[in-house]
Amino acid sequence: MKLNKTLSFWDVFAIALGQVIGSGVLVLIGIGIGFTAYAVPFAILLSAIFSIIKQLPVVFMGSAMPATGGLYVYCKRVLGPKIGFFFLALLLVTHILIALFALGFAKYAIALLPELNAQYVALGILVTFYIVNLLGIRQVAAIQKIMIAFLLCGLSSLIFFGILEVDYSNFIDQEKLFPDGWYGFGMACVLMSFATGGAYYVSELGGEMKNPHHDLPRAIIYSTLLAAFFIATVSIVAVGILPIEQTAGKTLAEVARAILPPSLYTAFIVGAALFAFATSINSTFSWATKSVIIACEDGWLPKGLAAVNQRFNTPHILLTILLIVGSIPIIAGKEMPYIIMLGSGLVFIYDMVPLLAAFYFAKKLPEVFANAKIKMSETTVKTISVIGILILFVQANLAFSDIDKTGRQMIVAYITFVIIYIHFRAKYQSGITNKQNA
Repeated sequence: MKLNKTLSFWDVFAIALGQVIGSGVLVLIGIGIGFTAYAVPFAILLSAIFSIIKQLPVVFMGSAMPATGGLYVYCKRVLGPKIGFFFLALLLVTHILIALFALGFAKYAIALLPELNAQYVALGILVTFYIVNLLGIRQVAAIQKIMIAFLLCGLSSLIFFGILEVDYSNFIDQEKLFPDGWYGFGMACVLMSFATGGAYYVSELGGEMKNPHHDLPRAIIYSTLLAAFFIATVSIVAVGILPIEQTAGKTLAEVARAILPPSLYTAFIVGAALFAFATSINSTFSWATKSVIIACEDGWLPKGLAAVNQRFNTPHILLTILLIVGSIPIIAGKEMPYIIMLGSGLVFIYDMVPLLAAFYFAKKLPEVFANAKIKMSETTVKTISVIGILILFVQANLAFSDIDKTGRQMIVAYITFVIIYIHFRAKYQSGITNKQNA
């Protein structure tokens, strides 16, 4: 199945930036303050550096073999179809995090209009962007660019009014920086990796980009850097004006209400807060189905799931499934920390697989490796991949230390189910191939 090549650099950049800057700047900053107080800006910057290191091998592979469902395709071509689908299966379950974005949207909407129902608002915003994505990727990109413009203006207003009001003496007091020691700082870095590490998902859109060899690497790196700057700067304002007990675990609405004039406060909630979550929801709908389409074509999943609407060139069945997956935690009344718990452990596991693919890339696909638009030696790619895997290993251990027994059991059970499914599905596919060749 071939999708139309319609996305320019600015389209991809807007989708990547929306994926990165959403929940991180509006929800996770408050949670990060709870872990490490005034050190949260440093945790954000460090997590951004780690994110770029982890993404560089993926950026390199994207410049060499961009494709629809890029991450899955890279893993499949280098490590084999079984490991490729294992990666995809772990990635799929983390799409539950789209519910986090919807609930975050609802939380800020209620800060503006307290009479609203959180469940209805969260479900409503999911359905809205489900419909937008049904209408085609060009509409998705056009709306994304408009929302990103409002989002950056909203965040800039908070920075403008708040940056000179900050008490900077708190950022050089070690006791205030690390109230829970290095463990708390490490947990904040793990948490903020969700805020700075999502840009590489646009590699899933490689088959729909006009110039993927050049645009994909630039969009990933530039969006990560810009997002890190805004998130870190906003976090300085968030932690530096009000007492810690008023900001730890809270949204930015509390800080915005304290420093912005009433009219600008309303504009901030609409332009920054609501659009931040809306861009993340829109981005997730845009890329999350692409690898699944290719996996259906490869026979790992029923091919009928990958049906594409002829008029709009969109995978309507898979988009509907994603809508259902995102709606279940909302309907079940689950809170945001619970949803983060379900996704966090698996994220650091599946992120290792593309880095393993990058490590063996030159050996398995030497000609493709040599034709990459970004030039790196085999040694450089391997070294960065190993460093990225080590970072992920540390982050995974920290993440699992904060997941309860039920969460760990769910993760182990799901991984076990995936391994069993791959074993029997591979045998089934092999049987069909043997019959066809007979």
